[in-house]
Amino acid sequence: MRFLYDVGIRFLGLGIFLGGLFHPKIRKRWQLQRQWKTLLPNESVDLWMHCASLGEFDQGLPLLWAYRKNFPEARIMVSFFSPSGFDYFDKRNHCVDLVSILPLDTRRNAEYFMDKCRPKMVVFVKYEFWLNLLFAVQKRNVPLYAAAALLREDQAAFAFWGGIFRRGLKGFTYFFVQNEESKQLLQSIGVSQVKVIGDPRYDNVKRQKQYHEDKAISDPNLLALEFICRDKKVLVVGSSWQIEEEILHEALEKLSFDVVILAPHDIETKHLYEIETLYGEDCHRFSQMDLYNNERIVLVDCIGLLQQLYRLGDVALIGGGFTGKLHNILEPAIYGLPVIFGPKYHRFPEAELFIERGISECFTNEFELIQALNAVLCELDIRKSKTIALMEEECGATEKMMEYLLNRPAHRGVLPN
Repeated sequence: MRFLYDVGIRFLGLGIFLGGLFHPKIRKRWQLQRQWKTLLPNESVDLWMHCASLGEFDQGLPLLWAYRKNFPEARIMVSFFSPSGFDYFDKRNHCVDLVSILPLDTRRNAEYFMDKCRPKMVVFVKYEFWLNLLFAVQKRNVPLYAAAALLREDQAAFAFWGGIFRRGLKGFTYFFVQNEESKQLLQSIGVSQVKVIGDPRYDNVKRQKQYHEDKAISDPNLLALEFICRDKKVLVVGSSWQIEEEILHEALEKLSFDVVILAPHDIETKHLYEIETLYGEDCHRFSQMDLYNNERIVLVDCIGLLQQLYRLGDVALIGGGFTGKLHNILEPAIYGLPVIFGPKYHRFPEAELFIERGISECFTNEFELIQALNAVLCELDIRKSKTIALMEEECGATEKMMEYLLNRPAHRGVLPN
């Protein structure tokens, strides 16, 4: 079975090469993949954390900060599989010393990676587990943890043919999982070293909110927008895809918001022009706030400001709910904004929780969007209070992980019992 896995990794490499001929994001992954060895450190690291992309980095970041607080001199390294994580992690307030792109998971690459980095502790975030790297870590008896793990029954480790994947999971020192279902799945394959701790992203958005509140605003466009939004009813559209933008356009005349801050997922020049064509003269670019003339739509044409934009709003519409790639709904929620999104949210526990608690709505078309927003606005203060209370209730996952890890200070060379 491991031979078949190795063959699959070779095909993945070929797919990245061929895909890179046509798709710029895949091309960036291929380009980084060619130089990964040059990004590795020249001396050992105390903690290596692997994250698939930015979303997983947001989940692991609170643990990195807690680790840094307790061990200020530790060398912390983060790797990403996605080029977007590698390119944009620095937009976050972080404590990372070194960053690398993860190589293709061949046996030779895994051995070279471990020989160069020589980590004293390894953390894999959420659900991206690369077998050859896992086995290379386990062979060296390095403490190996899964943080914010989220497992599903349809994953390979829980299929009858997934013995090699079960072997990889059984080699973890400890699993910190987000929900009870993940714990039960692990226990069903004989993994007992597991604890339900929730989602550390709640801790992360709380910390990021405090960071932005303590930091003086220096962006003149953001200052101008803040002044414009004062005493206005504001809808913030975060990380929208084309379908959300089109549905919003159809519904806009029947919505009572004075200002709509539209921050699209894709800010390539072509897509920005498409949005401007769709919304017409009532659309104004964020980068030109000095020329603002009471347009209703403010089109955000840069990255890195979204979390600060949420604090200007009353309600948030979050993109990705029609693609199954729902973006971060916790960032607006930490400011008390009720959140609405598209119908494909069932693989996101936080979205299901928000729906269950009555602080979020989903929609599939313009009529449902109007209904959802009107329902939220009719009880806006109540929903804001519920949102803030839920966010506070769900914090604390990082503290639970650190309580365990502090008793096993791997950076001092002490391995877990």
